[in-house]
Amino acid sequence: MKNISLFLFSLIIVAALMLGCNSERPTDNPVSNQSNDIGKLNKPSSEVQKELALARSATAKYHDLETAKADGYFDAMAVVQNMGYHYINIENWNAFDPGKPALLVYSKNPVNGKMRLVAVEYAVPSIGVPPEGFTGNDDVWEYDEDIDRWECHAWVWYNNPDGIFTKYNQRVHVDPDDVNHP
Repeated sequence: MKNISLFLFSLIIVAALMLGCNSERPTDNPVSNQSNDIGKLNKPSSEVQKELALARSATAKYHDLETAKADGYFDAMAVVQNMGYHYINIENWNAFDPGKPALLVYSKNPVNGKMRLVAVEYAVPSIGVPPEGFTGNDDVWEYDEDIDRWECHAWVWYNNPDGIFTKYNQRVHVDPDDVNHP
C-alpha cells in the first residue's frame, strides 16, 4: 500500500511540475523581503555563502546523475528553456533545507549528451507567505499558483550572470525537441 501511495504521489508531483513549467519567459513575480533587485545580487552575505556552500557540498556527488537517481531523484519530465532538465526527490519536497534541495537541475552537453548539474531548486507548499529560506533577504521565492507552491532556484554549479537566485539562466539551453511545453 505504501508503494502505491508513493507512486501516486510521485505522479501528482510530476504532473504538477509539468503544469508549473508552462512558460519559457520569466513572467512569474519574484517575491523578496527587499525592494532592490535581488536577482542580480553580486555577493551574498557570509551566512548565505555558508548555506550555498552547504548546498554545493551536499549535491557535489550528484554531478553523476546515476548517483542522484540512486538517492531518490527521478526525472520530473520538466524540461525548461533557460533552466534545464529537472530531477525531483519528493522526500525533500515539504521543507526548506539548504542541504536537501527538492530538485536538481541539469543541462545536456550538446556534443556528447552528458548531463551536467547546474542548479538546485527548493520547492515548498504554500502557506500564504514565502518560506524563510536562506538567511536574510538574498533569495528569491516565486509562487507557482498552478500547484500552490513556492520555488527558489540557486545556480550553485553554473554561473548565472543575472544572479545566483534568478529563476532563468540565459546561458542554459536545452534541445528544443526536449522542451515539454510550448
